[in-house]
Amino acid sequence: MSKKTLPKNKTRLISPETIQAQPRPDEAPEELRRRYADLSTLYMVGARLSAILQWEPLLLEILETAIHLTQANGASLILPDNYRGDFFIAASRHLSAHIVKETRIKSGEGIAGWVAQNREPLLLVGPVTGNRFINFSAKPTQVGSAICVPLVPPAMSAQASPLVGVLVVSRRNQAQPFSQDDMQLLYALSTQAATALENARQYQKMQRRATQLQNLIDISREMATSLNLDQVLRQIMEKAVLLLRAQAGSLLLVDEETKELIFKVALGPAGAILSDTRLPPGVGIAGAVARDGKPLIVNDAQADPRHYGGVDASTALTTQTLVCVPLISRSRIIGVLEVINKADGTPFAEEDSDTLAAFALEGAIALENARLYSELKQAFTDTVRVIANAVEARDPYTAGHTGRVTQLAIETARELKWTTEQIEILEIGALLHDIGKIGVSDAILRKPDRLTDDEYTEMKKHPIVGANMLEGVGLLRPILAYVLYHQERFDGSGYPFGLKGKEIPIEGRLLPVVDTFDAMTSDRPYRKGRQPAEAIAEIVRNRGTQFDPEIVDAFLRAYKRIDFESLYHRPAAPLDTPREKQYNA
Repeated sequence: MSKKTLPKNKTRLISPETIQAQPRPDEAPEELRRRYADLSTLYMVGARLSAILQWEPLLLEILETAIHLTQANGASLILPDNYRGDFFIAASRHLSAHIVKETRIKSGEGIAGWVAQNREPLLLVGPVTGNRFINFSAKPTQVGSAICVPLVPPAMSAQASPLVGVLVVSRRNQAQPFSQDDMQLLYALSTQAATALENARQYQKMQRRATQLQNLIDISREMATSLNLDQVLRQIMEKAVLLLRAQAGSLLLVDEETKELIFKVALGPAGAILSDTRLPPGVGIAGAVARDGKPLIVNDAQADPRHYGGVDASTALTTQTLVCVPLISRSRIIGVLEVINKADGTPFAEEDSDTLAAFALEGAIALENARLYSELKQAFTDTVRVIANAVEARDPYTAGHTGRVTQLAIETARELKWTTEQIEILEIGALLHDIGKIGVSDAILRKPDRLTDDEYTEMKKHPIVGANMLEGVGLLRPILAYVLYHQERFDGSGYPFGLKGKEIPIEGRLLPVVDTFDAMTSDRPYRKGRQPAEAIAEIVRNRGTQFDPEIVDAFLRAYKRIDFESLYHRPAAPLDTPREKQYNA
């Protein structure tokens, strides 16, 4: 059967050629008025359709207009599925939801398929069975008359024009079939509908692009204001999954030593299960992208030999479709981004891959910024340690004090549920808390005996001296509280200001506990260091007077995790007293 051949039956098929070939009598004034009204209606319809840019409302407006213009009982819009290579019913005014959902039409199959293949309108006069009309497998329905027209934008040759779809109208009453004028009217409407549909498609595409750009701007702004890498990477994946309308998404990073892929961010029904899961090098579609550095679109994952089913088994989410792109930084592949299963079941396209690649670029920038920040932060911390060591070098009896105090303080802060940022500031503050001792004479610092009252008065100046030294350094302002208040006491008997209770900033309430513990357990020229059990007993006795009770309790919980022997290079005696055991329980 040739391309333009239709199966013979009793239905009469009328094409534009047959219309033009048939002579027409002179039209009466009434007929002319009707045709003029139709043309006016078409003009207004064109303006109305071109103003609708939302997809679903536009489909319904086209159907309603077609029914109104032709006095039809029903209408359907049939659109191409570019991925599957066939056609589906996008909207209908007379077919059941089941038929609309299940019907697929091949090019050249049935009347609608023939019109799609040949891009010519057809007028069907006489009984037309439903299954032949649009080729659905439901019980055939009788259609008295029908018109089927291709949707092709104007100002293009028929074969060069892109086929937007097929518009079908039908009447049940065989005694009142559609006329040639109805067909011409619907054919005129079809060009306007095709243009409107293309405009809506382009508008939606531009909207998605605008949304993508706005999301990328938001992410760039977030990266400029946040140093929290995990937060930025999660935001990148959340926006990518949302924009691509996917069910799940993951960001995996390459372990430089093992070359394994590690799930850094995993979104979806069971994303938490995948946290820190490792994939061997080259395993799965993600492994292939990490190995080759090229994006992949896979729209039948279960049939793809590269697909790794282990992740599906862990999450109970079956991967049907996915798009995966590499994360590249400084010409190195450092990971991959992937999104899985569009929520509406449609396949991924090149546009989706391009969108995800844009997010991958932002992810790579975020990771590079994090690397540079980490290096800068480490260099800063190393510099602070050098300064702290220089201060300690003036007093050989306190060698290692700041390092031990820092470790004890960090463990205590973790018990208090401090944030990562707070602990990072604490680390610098603990290292530099005694920097004011630079202003204290060597004779006082190195004196092997107890200090006189005058010497002690001089020593008590070091918190203010240290704060004055650091106040002009912007990066060090967050640690001023550690330097200025670490000698205050909870009962108000401390220095330099004699603050009491919660008047003392939390930084000034934390350091005294760990500072005192280290001072009591460290050797001095005039005494040996106490056992940790004795020091803890002393701290407990001063709970609520010298020390904040909340900080003491947190320190005692943290002490159970501390390796005293490696920290002080000598074994610790067990906690023997009942009260000490209470805090070691």
